[in-house]
Amino acid sequence: MAKRPTYGVNVRLDLGCPAADGVRLSTDVYLPDGKGPWPCVLIRTPYNNNDPVKKIPLAREFASNGYAVAVQDVRGRYDSEGEWDPFFHEADDGRAAQAWLAEQGFCNGNIALYGRSYEGYCVWVATFGHHPVVKAIIPIVALPDPVINVPWQNGSVFWTMITWALFVHGRTNQDADQYNWESLYNFRPLNKLDEALGIKSRMWQDWLAHPTKDDYWQPACYMHRMSDLDLPALHITGWYDDDGASTYNNYPNARRLAKSKDEQYVLIGPWPHATNTKTVVPGVDFGPEEVIDINGFILDWLDKQIGGRPGSWADRQRARIFLMGENKWHDMPDWPPPEAKEQSFHLHSGGKANSSLGDGQLVWDRSGGMPSPDEGRGGHESAYDEYTYDPENPTPYLYDAGTLQIGGPFDARPVQRRDDVLCYTTEPLTEDLVICGRVFAELWVSSLAEDTEFCALICDVHPNGEARQMYDGNVRLALRDSLEKPDPVPPGEIVKIRIDLWATGIRLFKGHRLRLQISSAAVPKFAAHTNTLAPPGSATKVVIAHNRVYHDKDHPSRLLLPVGDAL
Repeated sequence: MAKRPTYGVNVRLDLGCPAADGVRLSTDVYLPDGKGPWPCVLIRTPYNNNDPVKKIPLAREFASNGYAVAVQDVRGRYDSEGEWDPFFHEADDGRAAQAWLAEQGFCNGNIALYGRSYEGYCVWVATFGHHPVVKAIIPIVALPDPVINVPWQNGSVFWTMITWALFVHGRTNQDADQYNWESLYNFRPLNKLDEALGIKSRMWQDWLAHPTKDDYWQPACYMHRMSDLDLPALHITGWYDDDGASTYNNYPNARRLAKSKDEQYVLIGPWPHATNTKTVVPGVDFGPEEVIDINGFILDWLDKQIGGRPGSWADRQRARIFLMGENKWHDMPDWPPPEAKEQSFHLHSGGKANSSLGDGQLVWDRSGGMPSPDEGRGGHESAYDEYTYDPENPTPYLYDAGTLQIGGPFDARPVQRRDDVLCYTTEPLTEDLVICGRVFAELWVSSLAEDTEFCALICDVHPNGEARQMYDGNVRLALRDSLEKPDPVPPGEIVKIRIDLWATGIRLFKGHRLRLQISSAAVPKFAAHTNTLAPPGSATKVVIAHNRVYHDKDHPSRLLLPVGDAL
């Protein structure tokens, strides 16, 4: 394999890229100090294209390896003209940036789109209808459609987006560390949160006025277009990325539907949204392989796609996946791995599954039918478990207040001692259990309130009792079948819901147990549901909900896991 040449770097600051309507988009360009033209990487960011920590070192590294790198401030941010309106200009402005870059003398006619988080969203929405010179994309921890994660996750306000709305308020980033965020967790109405922080945020007001996938949000959605994808893509995320729904849906759908389905690749590490960083949750260490040379990995892939050096990538497999627990990387022909088969773990109890001290049990169905209670811990079997959910004292979700990262391998035991939490736990495993792929909870539920929410979370329970969170999800009951139009459930009526718990990759060792946690809140990840049909943004009145989860023969609630013993 030929070694990639290295170069010095020349910088051109604040070049003016015209948007379709004439707005000037400020673009910094980093060029290899050599004879061009060069393959190019385009990054569009709301976070300052001249950021000395995250942007300049990245651009210089890529340029020193033979790529021209254009880093552009999106409309209305930092040095770019126009008005900042997240989600709604990135498709058109992104395509204008592609056309401008293609005309520059330093561009050799091969461009890759690169971006992480909101920048990754910019990549995706500008991919469809892209300029012909765009040959590859690298969406890293990209935002998915705005209605399935941020600012709305399945009809519930993703509460920490108020932190982001403050952070990106105006042309430059704001300091989000000066606020007492915990004092605001139960603040109502939600559409006044911006004023409570001392700002007037038009985007926050607009978001909160549109809780469903209506005509406002439809133009900002892109995930339904995977059949139109005609570019190679390197999808990157982490098991604790709070925007992971993008990769977990886009990669498999692109592999199934895209015109470029044979040129899709995926990298998943044990990381939070801050990709390729060391986990700082107390008591958790994913080992020496957690942090990798991710830029080297990306450059090798770029060499294959636009750099004219396919030997850099060589014969690597399609998926590189970190398996937690054993803390090792695995190269796989695809993800989810073909050998991972969906298995059912059924819920049982004697009607007292409240808290981790209750009698809830999770029983692995190895035969294709619903296991009887005596296959679990035995005893009297109840048809359901019930709990009371009070929005004034909502079930908490563990995370560091005020940060832009939601979730992590926190020890959930403090939450699981509450009576408004149902816990269903397996017996200690008699052999290792490998879970790798998409995870869902299918539950039969009812509520005496006119509406409510159901949240589910899975944990790896260690022999010492620690209950380390893996991942979780939610369903707003009235939006259980469609995010476009509410369909309220009459009080007391039993219905089936399917909660998307996104994905995980872990080896649970012999002696560990698996736990499913069910509640009706996860504050502050989601704003507490008021148990009413009032618009979430303006609701102030709350009612107490009496909620049930059923698990009898006619209502076989279960956890669905991708189990692959051969991994």
